[in-house]
Amino acid sequence: MKEKFIGAMQSFSKAIVAPVLYLPAVGLILVICNFMINPNIVSSIPFLGNDVIQITFKVMYNGLMSVFNNLGPIFAIGVAFGLAKKKKEHAALVAFLCLFIFCAAQNSFLTITETLHESTGNGQNMMLGFQIVDMGVFLGILIGIIVGSLHNKYCDKDLGEVLSVYGGTRFVFLISIPIMLIMAIAFAYLWPPVQSMITNVATFISTSGGIGFFTFGFLERLLIPTGLHHLIGSALWYTDLGGVATIAGETYSGAWAIALAELGDPNTARLSLTTIFNNVTLVKVFGLSGAGLAMLYCAKPKLKNKARAIYVPAILTSCLAAITEPLEFTFLFVSPILFVIHSVLTGIFFYLLYFFQITVCSAGGIFETLLYNVPAGVAKTGWPWFILLGLVQMAVYFFVFKWFILKYDVKIPGRDESEDVKLVTKKDYEASKNSTDQTSDKSLSNSLGKQIYEAVGGIQNIKNIDNCFTRLRIVVDSLELVNENLLKETGSKGLVKRGNEIQIIYGVNVNKFRKSLEDYLEANQYILGGE
Repeated sequence: MKEKFIGAMQSFSKAIVAPVLYLPAVGLILVICNFMINPNIVSSIPFLGNDVIQITFKVMYNGLMSVFNNLGPIFAIGVAFGLAKKKKEHAALVAFLCLFIFCAAQNSFLTITETLHESTGNGQNMMLGFQIVDMGVFLGILIGIIVGSLHNKYCDKDLGEVLSVYGGTRFVFLISIPIMLIMAIAFAYLWPPVQSMITNVATFISTSGGIGFFTFGFLERLLIPTGLHHLIGSALWYTDLGGVATIAGETYSGAWAIALAELGDPNTARLSLTTIFNNVTLVKVFGLSGAGLAMLYCAKPKLKNKARAIYVPAILTSCLAAITEPLEFTFLFVSPILFVIHSVLTGIFFYLLYFFQITVCSAGGIFETLLYNVPAGVAKTGWPWFILLGLVQMAVYFFVFKWFILKYDVKIPGRDESEDVKLVTKKDYEASKNSTDQTSDKSLSNSLGKQIYEAVGGIQNIKNIDNCFTRLRIVVDSLELVNENLLKETGSKGLVKRGNEIQIIYGVNVNKFRKSLEDYLEANQYILGGE
């Protein structure tokens, strides 16, 4: 039961990544737009005041902000798409139709029962043109889960020759309609108490001092090995749990949307404290850089050069691209206690961000963070203090990791008994791919795909293929058939096993590895579930 529950949570965690993947890109463009229309910047660079430039970037800014004003529909479509094991486009369409039905039905019910407010606010808001009880992104996520689950169970339902037109994915839509109608009426009564609870939770976090921020930072790192860290992050970044604020007449929910809106609002003197929830970048840029330097320092003298070739690229990957797995999984598997210490330190520095009221809006690596905050000014973001605290964090991580590794003789790469210091980097992968490509068998599509295929046990062992930011996630029939050593030869930086799911850590280029495997399956006419 426990493994089944964890498996379900991991599936949901993977699904919720689908829509989340697009939001940082939207945020980055919004920051560029904000830079171009910022009054202080325009006064310093006069040509930016040109009407064409201003109109273009203001229109682009307002257009992209609509994404954060419509996260409910986006998550409904994205979660259903992510949960669906096949015919994903049909699941996404059904989810959108169901959300539309829900909104129209609940608006009609509220109107008939005379409980529709004269205007939005006080628990009601607009979605898809209908005024309904304000469930925000939770409504989209819930409908996405329901549709995704029904889709996986009934998308191939055969109703016989006479009713065949209503079978398959149309059957999923048909059985979803009464569910949406029941939900629309039920949540008109059930959600207001939930709204009060959410408000109380958000109030607790914002009024409990640094405890809430410490807990968030601690769990956000600690849950990384399970892949469930997306859940806690998404809850605070994109829902009411991360705060609700009215900025320039518009209401925004979630720490990320609030921060972006405040960055673009000239009347906001200082970013809200909820912005701190966005600052996972602090540990990615500074903390893990200190940890990487400590691991490099602790390498044995005769292996120092080889260790440098491993750790320097990994540090740069974390600092510049905010991809932390190469570093974190280096010490996670050899010393879980050190990973717990890492999580505690992250929580402590989230508390310090709150204690010193440092409200930087960070995202991605160091360059993106500077791009977001420098144009907004020191008074609004306090970005120099963020850098200063980051340098302190780097030093703390360096000395704590150095002490722990030396005291307990942690066998990280560079300190183990093997002379071959190896943590596969992108460069290693490219070299490996080039060498294997020379002997590729075109009839089998590609050698990399074949390697992964054989390493995970072949078609009879593969049940489902998916990926998140940096991991290729495969549901297998038997973990015993998975060859971890062979996976390392494909460029894997680590392997996580949860229930019957394996998570192969490839890094930011994970899509290339997934495509290679899927291309190999397609070229050889393999179908998941059997040959």
